[in-house]
Amino acid sequence: MPRSPVGEGREYVNQFIHIHKKEIQEYYLFREFPQPELYQSHHQEFVNALKAEIGYVFYLSDILSSSTNQLLSKWQNYLSKNPNLVFTRDAFITLPWMPDSYLRGKMGKKIRQLEPELMSDIGEILGLKEILKIPDPLVLEGGDVIPFCHQNQRYLLIGYGRRTTKETLYFLQEQLIGSGIIDGIVGIELAQWRINLDGGMLPVTDDVIITHPESLINGILLNRTETQINPIHFFKDLGFQFIEVTQEESLYRLACNCFCLGERKIVAYDLSERVYNLLRQHHVNVIRVQGKELVKGIGGPRCMTRPIYKEITTEAFS
Repeated sequence: MPRSPVGEGREYVNQFIHIHKKEIQEYYLFREFPQPELYQSHHQEFVNALKAEIGYVFYLSDILSSSTNQLLSKWQNYLSKNPNLVFTRDAFITLPWMPDSYLRGKMGKKIRQLEPELMSDIGEILGLKEILKIPDPLVLEGGDVIPFCHQNQRYLLIGYGRRTTKETLYFLQEQLIGSGIIDGIVGIELAQWRINLDGGMLPVTDDVIITHPESLINGILLNRTETQINPIHFFKDLGFQFIEVTQEESLYRLACNCFCLGERKIVAYDLSERVYNLLRQHHVNVIRVQGKELVKGIGGPRCMTRPIYKEITTEAFS
């Protein structure tokens, strides 16, 4: 079945031209102004790289256009006003072992609070079923959630701290483990300056993890009980090797934030030559795309994709 990332990124950058720098950081959540034409060009390069590997990449606007005029009208204005919609990872969580279902994210930042509703409408168009709703006041962002399988056990790696709340992990423990949807949760407390887990740690193959260790403060293993863990030791005990990056590489070059294609192949920004060489030494094939403008949104290739594991009819969105 195709793994088809749902993406967006064509229409949201021209609005930045007349916005004050403080507003772009505090409200729009971008680090700095992107150059519109370069931003669009680099995003298209990224999309083309994905298409060359997996065949299909769908934009949110294309999927909405395939639906009713009423639904398109509902979201058309919002599509043009929220540049964070390029980061489809956060508001919509899919699990490879449940291809027909999804978890709706719960966003804390004002500009992003409507994204889960939009992505839920996208899920309905794609024929996906919602597993459960995250209640107030909990927060859950997809950049903090990494589906993880090991020895036939299905886990969610979930970072918590600045965005996703720790209480969300206990809610998911109660709702998902008892129902058999997952076998456990590995919770990782993040440093307060770290936005999401995938900015500071990501398994890129079944034996290699790329990480900035100082981003990971503490950990808990939730199954039927709760156990305190050291995240680094936990994964080393499972046999993983670690590629360590610096704080500068993780924050400003998004060195950890890669999109994993399987078969030891990833898509990454072309901003970290040292890390690229380390990945090659671990026999990881890295497809590099230009990141100079895209990184200004404080998101990497993983942030800009939401894999759809269900086989879908592609003609409707072409």
